[in-house]
Amino acid sequence: MARNENVNALLPVEVEFQKEKASALRRTGEKVEKALAALALAERELLASQGAARAARHARYREVRKEAELQRWNLMVQREACGIRNNRELDLVYPMPPLVRE
Repeated sequence: MARNENVNALLPVEVEFQKEKASALRRTGEKVEKALAALALAERELLASQGAARAARHARYREVRKEAELQRWNLMVQREACGIRNNRELDLVYPMPPLVRE
């Protein structure tokens, strides 16, 4: 009976731990969404520009894309730390658009 009491004493801690993992995944997912939205905007601005402005916009696009890739990678690592090994869903939910070349 003492063993059951020990297990039951840990349940609230485990529940809190699971809530924090879910919250961390949500926050990381929101960062990916913001980064992908910024990337879409940077891509639209790049495709609409010409001349010298295009070179500057392309540099900005590369920076924003690098950040989006980093945030997506962070989410993948966070998911794996939580035991979620199948990351194919990331391609469906958070797809990276094709790279725009100069």
